[in-house]
Amino acid sequence: MIGKQISDYIMTGRSTSLKEAPQGIGDVALFPLILPLFIIVRGILKPDAEYLWTDVLRDSIFILPLFFIWISQIKHPLRMSRMYYLCPMTKEERAAYLKNAYLFRGTFHSLLILVMCIALYFTGKVSIFALLYILLDGIMFSFLSNVHDSKIDFVRNVFLKPAMLTSAYIQFALPVSAFAADDYIFTVCSFAFLFLVELPLFLSILHAVNKDIQCAALSEEDYSRC
Repeated sequence: MIGKQISDYIMTGRSTSLKEAPQGIGDVALFPLILPLFIIVRGILKPDAEYLWTDVLRDSIFILPLFFIWISQIKHPLRMSRMYYLCPMTKEERAAYLKNAYLFRGTFHSLLILVMCIALYFTGKVSIFALLYILLDGIMFSFLSNVHDSKIDFVRNVFLKPAMLTSAYIQFALPVSAFAADDYIFTVCSFAFLFLVELPLFLSILHAVNKDIQCAALSEEDYSRC
C-alpha cells in the first residue's frame, strides 16, 4: 500500500503542470510575496543584529521545506484523475483511494516539518516553545489542500496560508532570550491565535476535504457538478 502511494505521489507530481493545477501559477506567486513579511519580522525582532551566513542557513532550513510543501500541494490536488473513473472501481474504492492519497501526502509533509524542527533544535537558536508552535502550525499547514468550495479555498489561499507561515516565522525569528524572561503573555497569545483562529479555519478545510472525497466517489459526471 505504501509503495503504491509513493509511486502515485511521484507520478502525479511529474504529470501535473503548475499551469494546469487547480490553484495554478497564482498560488505559486503568493509564496514569494510572503517573503518580504519575513524580512520585516526579522528587522523588528532583531533590529541591531547582523545578518550572517549562519542566519542564511537557518532561514533556508525553515523556508525550503515549507516551499516544497507549498509546491507539492499544488502539484498533488485533491482530485481524481479520469483514469480512475474508467477503471472498474466501486464508489467506496474511489473514496478510499483519494482519502489514503490525501493522508499520505499530509503525513509525508508533516515528517518534513518534524525533520525541520529537529534541525532547528540543534542550531540552539530556537526556543522549545517556538519549536512546539512551529511543529503544530506546520502539521496543520501540511494537511491543507485545495477544495471545491470557493469561499473556503479563498480563505485558505489569501489568509490562512500566509498567516500560518508568518506566525511560524515570528516564533522562528524571536530571540531565544525573550523566552528566558517572564514573557508568558506573548507565548499565551501566540498559542491562542493558533488554537482560536488557525485551528477553526483548518477544521473547516478538513470538512471541505471530506466533502470533496465523498463527491469523488460518485461518477465522473456527478463529480464534475459537485
